[in-house]
Amino acid sequence: MSYTLDIEAIIRKKQLATHFQPLVSIRRGMVIGYEALSRGLAGDNEIVIPPDTLFTLAERYDMSLELDRACRERAFANFAPLHARNKDMLLFVNVDASLLTSNVVGSGHIEALSNTLNVHPGNVVIEIIESHVQDTASLMRFIHRYRQLGFLIALDDVGAGHSNLERIASIKPEVIKIDRFLISNIHQEFYKQEVVNALTALARRIGAMTVAEGVECEEEAVYLMGAGADVLQGFHFARPALMEDLPDTSDTIRNVATAYRGHSLRMFEHRKAQQAQHREIIRRVRDHIRHVAVEKLSDVLHEQLLTYPHLECLYVLDATGMQISETVCNPFRLDENKRFVYQPARKGTDHSLKEYFMPIQAGLEECVTAPYISLASGNRCLTLASRYTSMDGEGYVLCLDVTEPDAMEEGQTMACAC
Repeated sequence: MSYTLDIEAIIRKKQLATHFQPLVSIRRGMVIGYEALSRGLAGDNEIVIPPDTLFTLAERYDMSLELDRACRERAFANFAPLHARNKDMLLFVNVDASLLTSNVVGSGHIEALSNTLNVHPGNVVIEIIESHVQDTASLMRFIHRYRQLGFLIALDDVGAGHSNLERIASIKPEVIKIDRFLISNIHQEFYKQEVVNALTALARRIGAMTVAEGVECEEEAVYLMGAGADVLQGFHFARPALMEDLPDTSDTIRNVATAYRGHSLRMFEHRKAQQAQHREIIRRVRDHIRHVAVEKLSDVLHEQLLTYPHLECLYVLDATGMQISETVCNPFRLDENKRFVYQPARKGTDHSLKEYFMPIQAGLEECVTAPYISLASGNRCLTLASRYTSMDGEGYVLCLDVTEPDAMEEGQTMACAC
């Protein structure tokens, strides 16, 4: 069947379909809202035009604003019956930020749709892609106006393209949507894990809800639960479809909840066993060096590497946090290619502000840090620190860096166990 794409006719005749994709809360065991995603229709509405083609065509004929509004009108109209049945459900709608200019802001188009179709503003989340912003002043006026009316603001695709943290500070979004690039294969990629952990922690501190986009497998969903993501969205739960064609997601939600529960229990057992092992090692090393004079510490620390080959580095601090021994490192765990970036701390280095020393200074006897990238080796490790008193009655702190390959395989970052 042949047809001609007439963007003006598509907009005028409202030849648009709204596909919805659910956003799910595993902890609440339910769908909390739907993102509206528009598709064009052609050939007696039998041909579905993908959004990229639709919006590229509209831009070519300078009809982007008209298409943007027409898509939103269809989204509100298709969501209104669901809203009438369930007043708690959220509608996520995209706004093309590049169209928010002084001539457009203040038109009241979204407000009018909300009023006409009886969709409460508090149930509408307006998604802004900050990389598309061209007129920041107009964007801020738009956000201020609609937030005052009760609408919620989401910052979309955070972590992609040219996105930056400055926009979070200026927009102060109620919702932060983490881009699918950071979500894909997150359960196996440490750097993605750390970025997402930082974003979810930031969101918690500023009171924003986090949505992880592009979740395509159970393993990603389970990791994201542990990382603190509030809401998940992606093909694992449902592909975008007409509201009446969307599948029941309840079984998938329950499966993820069951998997997360089992994973968490296994991880807690792993942490418990690992922490017990770590504390046993540091106590043995501590008891061994307790009777060693300061000037002979380095030799004895070298001997301990032979006894515990999975240790990466060993060093001793005084009671103020100053390093009094050399850092003794396992040469098989150091990458020569990284030596210009990562260097073991030298004797005389001040560790008084390090996360493994400050709890000791506060009065704890021992501390086990969360995993981090070691500045000594560039490897993922954690530091064990323990207070001890030497044979001359002086107080010292023994520090051991332990290579931590298993934590990444477990798919979680361990909390500080000080």
